[in-house]
Amino acid sequence: MIQRIQSLWLLLAATAGSLTYVLPLWSGQLQDGSQKQYYGRENLFFFALVVATVLLALVTIFMFKNRTKQKVLSIIGLLLSLVLVTLELVFVDAYKKTLNLIESSWQPGALMPMVMMVLFFLAWQGIKKDERLIKSLERLR
Repeated sequence: MIQRIQSLWLLLAATAGSLTYVLPLWSGQLQDGSQKQYYGRENLFFFALVVATVLLALVTIFMFKNRTKQKVLSIIGLLLSLVLVTLELVFVDAYKKTLNLIESSWQPGALMPMVMMVLFFLAWQGIKKDERLIKSLERLR
């Protein structure tokens, strides 16, 4: 069912993952005055993991008939988002070490995996709430 709240959370998680591809993760100013930005699509492994997480969120939306599987996939999405945050820190740190920087700053794209973690958690909570509702309705029968 598309009208369930966890479907909205999962759709927003997929959107946040897509924004990770588009928005820069980090930017810095080099000593020669030029600007350098780091995007998630610059690293193939990171990019593949972002795409896998986005696809997982989209597939999970349509698993509404199997709430147990949907709940497990939401937890897997949450863990993949945590891995994305960790990889983001590692890859950007390695990239920064290769440059002569004056200053650097994180950009909005760096927040998207964290937003995805929260959204996957909210989807998991919604699925759990649905399970409790179904169990209570079956007790009444």
